[in-house]
Amino acid sequence: MAGRNDVAIVAALESMAHAMENQPNTDGNAGSRSLATFQRENPSNFKGMYDPDGTLAWLKEIERIFRVMDYTPAQKVRYGTHMLAVEANDWWLENRQRLENAGEEITWAVFRKEFLRKYYPEDVRGKKEIEFLELKQ
Repeated sequence: MAGRNDVAIVAALESMAHAMENQPNTDGNAGSRSLATFQRENPSNFKGMYDPDGTLAWLKEIERIFRVMDYTPAQKVRYGTHMLAVEANDWWLENRQRLENAGEEITWAVFRKEFLRKYYPEDVRGKKEIEFLELKQ
């Protein structure tokens, strides 16, 4: 009789383990652990001052971390924008609200486009491209 109970218990445990594997993130701490993992890479804060070279350097740093981490698109937005501080954070809070009110899905690509529009304006991009082309000649 004990043998049948053991088999039933093992089958029930295997069934529960299989069901838990197929559920979406049921661990409420997984998000904070992922943020901790992201922060272990020591990403810098972006404060939003006018600094086109610093803007690109910050963005490249964040995207370098994303390339090696297996983050969802939503996590990329949350973790990347978590590193905004001071004026940049204020700008993002207002801009995010505007995008949400317009019904736009906020992806990393959307954030990146808005971020570059604000902190790496087209006139600067144009000057950098001209400088780059002049250096190639």
